[in-house]
Amino acid sequence: MRRLSRRQKFAAAILAVLAAAFLTLDVGGSGLSSAHGGVRGALGALYRGTDSVVGPARRFLQALPHAAGDQNRIRQLQHDNAVLRGSLRAEALDRATAARVAQLRLTARRLGASVVPARVIALGPGGGFDWTVTIAAGRADGVRADATVTDGSGLVGRVLHADRSTSTVLLAADPGSGVGARDARNGQVGVVTGRGTDGFAFVPLDPQASIRTGDLLLTGPSRASSFVDNLAIGTVTAVRTSGGTVRANVTPAVSPTSLDLVGVFRAPAPAQALGGR
Repeated sequence: MRRLSRRQKFAAAILAVLAAAFLTLDVGGSGLSSAHGGVRGALGALYRGTDSVVGPARRFLQALPHAAGDQNRIRQLQHDNAVLRGSLRAEALDRATAARVAQLRLTARRLGASVVPARVIALGPGGGFDWTVTIAAGRADGVRADATVTDGSGLVGRVLHADRSTSTVLLAADPGSGVGARDARNGQVGVVTGRGTDGFAFVPLDPQASIRTGDLLLTGPSRASSFVDNLAIGTVTAVRTSGGTVRANVTPAVSPTSLDLVGVFRAPAPAQALGGR
């Protein structure tokens, strides 16, 4: 049996003393608790100090076996989040569409007519005019040529021609378009012509007519226009007189460049349902 050297015997004795001291601290009660706590605090501080250095590397190595699963989970959560956002957008669009259809039907009832809701699916020149749109409704839906088109709040235009499932609509803003109009304030009638992005121009038939800024122009008069009457055309923003002729600038009630859901009147309003606003 190998004999221990003098240094080894000394080290063994020191270890035995330390072991006995720790046992004494564990069983010595509250009287030695502060000393015990001090030793543990010193050792804890030593651990925390070394963990701040080697901890990140240790945690990285511990996480390696789970990395692939975490990436899959992240991708799944991202996919679920995208689906949820899409559902919320679709729900908001459905609510907006339902509200617009309700507004179209309310306008139609007020005018004593029925309406065919339709989406605008194309914008561009057509039928020899520059300002036209194509809508997703046609003869199969009850749409006919010359029918009035509205968005529920005002005049959009009229149907140029209708195919089985689509129709071309001439916008009232087209420079070649003319609409019979009536001043809602004083009943003066005249003609509104389109000016594209500049809105409309209104010329009353009576050169002495009193037209004011802020006047609302409506389609009409009754049975004197191919359009369903009492639809808002726009609001007078400026008036000038030149050569004995009154001419007014008009801001459209409906923006011709932001059309989405529109309604086509199936039939003109009955005479008994018409009247001023």
